[in-house]
Amino acid sequence: MTLDEAKTELTNLVLGVSPDAVLRYKKRGSDELAIRVYAPADHEDAIRDATRERSIALLTEHDLDVQILIYDISTSLPTEEGAE
Repeated sequence: MTLDEAKTELTNLVLGVSPDAVLRYKKRGSDELAIRVYAPADHEDAIRDATRERSIALLTEHDLDVQILIYDISTSLPTEEGAE
């Protein structure tokens, strides 16, 4: 699996739980990615539940370190950096 495929898969998982979430991406080398998720605070647990196991599998099975960082969109506005 490539980092881009992992990014797409985790993005779809996040948006499946929180369709209005705003996502920002920051690559850190060829095998690391931080996904910043700006979503309503009450979606945080659902996003974590939806992505946790897959994130761990990506790290242990594919050596891809994809971090999901969740912010309350009502208090932390997304930056334009990393927008796609």
